[in-house]
Amino acid sequence: MKPFSPISHGYWRLMDWNLSPQDIASLVEASLDLGIYTIDHADIYGDYRCEAAFGQGFGLLAPSVRQKVQLVSKCGIKLLTASAPERRIKHYDYSYDHIVQSVDNSLQRLGAEKLDVLLLHRPSPLLQPEEVARAFSDLQASGKVLDFGVSNFTPGQFDALQSTCEQPLVTNQVQISPLHVDYLFDGGQDHALMHDYAPMAWSPLGGGRLFAPKSERDHAVADLFQRLSDVHNLPIDTLAYAWTRKLPSNPTVIVGSGKLERLESAVKALNFDFPLEDWYAVLQASRGHGIA
Repeated sequence: MKPFSPISHGYWRLMDWNLSPQDIASLVEASLDLGIYTIDHADIYGDYRCEAAFGQGFGLLAPSVRQKVQLVSKCGIKLLTASAPERRIKHYDYSYDHIVQSVDNSLQRLGAEKLDVLLLHRPSPLLQPEEVARAFSDLQASGKVLDFGVSNFTPGQFDALQSTCEQPLVTNQVQISPLHVDYLFDGGQDHALMHDYAPMAWSPLGGGRLFAPKSERDHAVADLFQRLSDVHNLPIDTLAYAWTRKLPSNPTVIVGSGKLERLESAVKALNFDFPLEDWYAVLQASRGHGIA
């Protein structure tokens, strides 16, 4: 598998960015120039509209440019939506038919011939690993998906699925940020290191709470980042990305902004080695106590 770019571009808020197809094409080209080639989607983003909107811009790119993009998408969540009035409740579906149909739908919307990576969006208590494995094998054999992974799975859930799959699961997309550090202590990072895969870190700015704190703990972390920003003369978002990038599991950080300057700010994190004591100061502020 081609490694993820250190910074990934997340398109879950694409419908809020008010971009034309040409704007999207230009943004993809600009992100490639920055070394950001991993593009993160999911079938449900924007109430099933984001992939199609992206596809309109993606289709304007030259084939040589399109080939540089690493497309990641997810499936498995069924939303209550006007396009499926028969649904009575939001639920998960990891049946063979739904996984295969979801990929076909995503490829049609994206205007792509293949997905580089398909992720199962969230774990389901009704997931049948053997059925998922059969879908993965058929999708890979057809050339529609190159590699597979999961999102928001525990290490045990990851292993249960992996035990039935011929293909190695190449990632787990999980929430990691200075305001969400569970991954460091729940076995997630240890699992990634043991199985030699890089996680994908979603919500790396704590859902925006680094800039709009909602709790006493949020304020403590945000205030510390403001002080560190003043000391190192770097934006808070750059520092937050650098804090996560210091992890030995080598996460790719998903940046969900339609503004090129935000992507440029993220790339700056790759050249900043977060000082060790500052890193632990952030961890202490986030947890509310120091290490033992």
